[in-house]
Amino acid sequence: MNTLNTNSKTPFSWLLKMAWRDGKASGKRLFLFMGSIILGIAAVVSIQSFSQNLKENIGGQSKALMGADFLIDSNEPANERVLEIMDSLGGAGAKEVKFASMAAFVKSGETKLVQVRGVEGDFPFYGELETEPVDAASTYQEKGGALVDATVMIQFDLSVGDSVKLGNTTFPIIGSLITAPGSTGIGTSVAPPIMVPFEFMEPSGLLQKGSRLEYAYYFKSPRCGLGTA
Repeated sequence: MNTLNTNSKTPFSWLLKMAWRDGKASGKRLFLFMGSIILGIAAVVSIQSFSQNLKENIGGQSKALMGADFLIDSNEPANERVLEIMDSLGGAGAKEVKFASMAAFVKSGETKLVQVRGVEGDFPFYGELETEPVDAASTYQEKGGALVDATVMIQFDLSVGDSVKLGNTTFPIIGSLITAPGSTGIGTSVAPPIMVPFEFMEPSGLLQKGSRLEYAYYFKSPRCGLGTA
């Protein structure tokens, strides 16, 4: 009685022959199937790559617009509890107070509604504080001067070395402010920005009770993906 030998191995050459025969019989369908798989994989990879690039670009643009990884903002100065939270985050790298006020230009005696931005620290961490001259962006705090919006400089025929008075304090104009993170939107056309050192805000007499003030504390984090707080 003959028995089936289950341990016998099918010759590899026979497998190749069968594969070749089946491939010839349905070659077009085989290539279509393989092409569909290749196109599908390519589409998935492309979508994932586009999604990742889009997320990175949006994250980079949002940081450049805000000037930091995240911020804590309020209409009041930070109290003890908020300061504790900020200390737990490593401390704010920069702070700012901004508000609308009238600016008086000493040379002409004219006035204009502006957005005063009193800044302390290395703001911005991302993006660019674009000024003319270029070094004014890094020296205005040290020199105790003002960066005046470029359109205002043209409108009132101002030059570097002229003066602007904010409240009780007169600042020398250190440079023309072309672009700055946080100074975007339609509001800047109504009240263009003037940036000055934070330390002069209290002596100026402009931080009075009842004034509409906005305080912002800026942070730079080693971790990515953080938004505004």
